[in-house]
Amino acid sequence: MKNIIYYIIVLLLFSSSASAQKKIKNMQWKIAATLPGLQGTQSLGFAGPVSGVCNQIFMVAGGANFPGSPPWQGGKKKFYNEVFLYACKGDTLQLLNQQATLPYPISYPACCTTAKGVFYAGGENENGISAKAWLIQWDNETQKIIFNNLPDLPVPVTNAAATVIENIVYVAGGETTMQATAQWQCLDLNNTKDGWKQLADIPHAVSNMVLAATDDDQIILAGGRKKNKNGISDLYAEVYAYSPSHNKWESKAPLPYALSAATGISYKNGKLLVFGGDQGTTFHQVETTLAAIFTEEDEIKKQELIRKKNTLLSQHPGFSKEILQYSLASNTWKATGKIPFNTPVTTVAVKYGNCVMIPSGEIKAGVRSPYILELRLK
Repeated sequence: MKNIIYYIIVLLLFSSSASAQKKIKNMQWKIAATLPGLQGTQSLGFAGPVSGVCNQIFMVAGGANFPGSPPWQGGKKKFYNEVFLYACKGDTLQLLNQQATLPYPISYPACCTTAKGVFYAGGENENGISAKAWLIQWDNETQKIIFNNLPDLPVPVTNAAATVIENIVYVAGGETTMQATAQWQCLDLNNTKDGWKQLADIPHAVSNMVLAATDDDQIILAGGRKKNKNGISDLYAEVYAYSPSHNKWESKAPLPYALSAATGISYKNGKLLVFGGDQGTTFHQVETTLAAIFTEEDEIKKQELIRKKNTLLSQHPGFSKEILQYSLASNTWKATGKIPFNTPVTTVAVKYGNCVMIPSGEIKAGVRSPYILELRLK
């Protein structure tokens, strides 16, 4: 009798775990829109854009690209402040005939959609790394954008991540001018005069991670990387959950592989969806080659290393197309599908009605995507 009860319990536990991690069916992907070009040219797309939703208006703004030559041929990165606004008309994403610009060019900020508007903070441009924070709102009556200046971040950072719970925005990690940081801070949008509150540090310094708040008010941080002084980055598969009520981080089941610069969203019943990302194979080879170039004194060997680095970049294979699903309840990861397009990194995934929008981003070294990808979840 005891054996029968034991097997029943095991069977129930297995069934519960399997049910929690069923593949998501009916994932419908499409290209929702192509970003407009500037000055009559076709759009190259932008890495590190600001993106989110306010009053049912979807916005994509800022970002950076290489309008001339690629970076390994001496191309110069250009930063932008243009804002593109879209409305959903049936199943179509329609560009609004509204011209707007950010207060200044910016790329790679931490950003997220809040009930009050689109929040973004930090990032970088030709003047360096920023500490500025903003809330963008769309006024339906005037049909105009409003920019609200928020308290500066305690430290300027780029490649950080942001999420929100009940109008409290959280900003994680990122890179300063010197190094990656483990800083974890929050700002109450209902009481911005109190400024930023420092919280328990992330277990390790990290940038380019996925960050999302679940529907039970926990925050999941997944993957990312940390730039080191020797030029070789640590690439992370680690995953942590943060409890705002306890101000405490807890280690969770790691990703199946190290992953950085991916996008992700919280999904129903305490799940997280992670889209694509950089598994770091080419990234690591480029970094190790750059480190060797820096220390090589023989000019012939140095030129050989430079050619190797340029070949790695020019023949970049692109990024992972895999969709990963994490269940907080069962603390497990599972592959749940593939993205049928070139998958962008260094952008954000944005919930928009029943859809997920992934705007622009980088699809291989130095190459941006002009497309807004749409995932319709059923």
